[in-house]
Amino acid sequence: MRKSRFILLLALLSLAICFSGKASGPGGEIIPDDYPALSDDEMAQLRWILDIADQPLEDFSNMDALDQEGMTSYRYCLAFMTYFMALEQYHKLPAAPGIIQPRMDRFIQKMIQKPVWEFWAETSKGLPTLEPKMDRPYPEDRDPVHKRNIMYSGHVGHMIGLYETLYRDMKWEQPGSITFEWDPDERYVYDYHMLNRVMNDQMRHNPAHCVECEPNACFPECNQHPIMSFMLYDSLHGSTTFEAAGYFMDFFLEKEMIDPRSHETAMLYLVKQDLTLSTKNPHYKNALDLVITPAVSLGFVGLDSASADGWTGTFMHVWQPEYIERHYEYQKKYSLRDVEADKARLAMTVWEPQLKYGFFAMLAAEVGDLETRDKLIKFADEKYRPLREGPYLYYPFNLSRGCTALTGKLLACARAMEKDSMRKMHVSPFSDEHFRGPALDDVDFPRVVLRRALYDAEKKALILTAEPGEKSIGETSFAAVRLDPAKTYLLSVDGAPDREITGVDSANITVPLSGRINVILAEK
Repeated sequence: MRKSRFILLLALLSLAICFSGKASGPGGEIIPDDYPALSDDEMAQLRWILDIADQPLEDFSNMDALDQEGMTSYRYCLAFMTYFMALEQYHKLPAAPGIIQPRMDRFIQKMIQKPVWEFWAETSKGLPTLEPKMDRPYPEDRDPVHKRNIMYSGHVGHMIGLYETLYRDMKWEQPGSITFEWDPDERYVYDYHMLNRVMNDQMRHNPAHCVECEPNACFPECNQHPIMSFMLYDSLHGSTTFEAAGYFMDFFLEKEMIDPRSHETAMLYLVKQDLTLSTKNPHYKNALDLVITPAVSLGFVGLDSASADGWTGTFMHVWQPEYIERHYEYQKKYSLRDVEADKARLAMTVWEPQLKYGFFAMLAAEVGDLETRDKLIKFADEKYRPLREGPYLYYPFNLSRGCTALTGKLLACARAMEKDSMRKMHVSPFSDEHFRGPALDDVDFPRVVLRRALYDAEKKALILTAEPGEKSIGETSFAAVRLDPAKTYLLSVDGAPDREITGVDSANITVPLSGRINVILAEK
């Protein structure tokens, strides 16, 4: 009787271990749920964006754009989908590059297609509203990156910098890898080295140490992205291009691009007029002042924006965290309205109101205010009514609700972020050791999807959580690669020992597609 009870006790203990998914490695107990993983909504949004990436290069469906001038344009949609994928790759799937890498590369390829950048030929002539004499004094320029247009080139550089630091294949550093073809006889040929250099030279040597979007207009948020590119480029090459950010910061403070008293992020800086356009200073120094100045003074129009605060703050926090955090609480107090237990809305703004929830939720997450992030996402979901279809979650383009093709991509980034998520990805990119450590390959996506996949160097364990894709049955296999043949590894599946692996540099692992499952491969 006592023996049977002892056996029963062992069985129950074994069952409890299996249920918990725990295992042990040289560094101690390993509990998969202690590691970051994609939430249900993150996974559903990631599935949707990966599908968009698989579309033909010439297919821009699911990126609905009113035009290529404003915030509904292809360039912003492609850029922020890439930033979302990069966040998931870096924080939750670092040991499984095979699913996201080809899709991120695909978005970069798409970014340099002519429909994305041909707008610059017209925009390069100048916008009358931004000029002191309301004229258009610039000749047409079809090269989309060599001068100005940082609202495009900055994102190209940032996207490539993330790709190269995440995967190290250096394909975008090869001569001619970035080629803008206007027609067969007119091509502008670059690579990542050249692109980074032209952006850096402008930020260093322009009389105002910023790079223009439209001619004569520097936006604080757009100039964050070349700085991200400089940071990532230097991490790869040991160079010093990030020093240009010091020139930009001097300009930023001198021109009060974030007002030190109101904490408002300025709309833009006009180079010829040498003025910062903001609610405090609602002047263009041209005929537009006859309209805009009294409208702002009487309260009919505001130039402050939660979108500008959120966009600038999220990325500037990467390299100026204390500075942004000093302003955040004031911006939050000014912007949040109707704060409830589970949701909050943002004050009405004129500049990009349909994007403010995503941008400000990103900033809240980046500075560690996850409560505000979640409340803003909750309100945004009620307002924009995302659709759930099969494994997908997406926000349909619907201007009557103020939902553009970019709205949902920003909310995806916010969902993926926590305190310092963006900062860590840029300040501590993957090391050489990361690219030598164990990883996964040949994952049968989308029959199987991964909630987490990472290598814990301290505990010397490869940890993943997998589950079936839609309607998947049977079993699936993937490969554990970059193993050390001189070492022995213990494989466990949901806490139950499976087998020992030794004497090989890779091994196939087979698991059932019967539900969510934790797999741990730990050094013995």
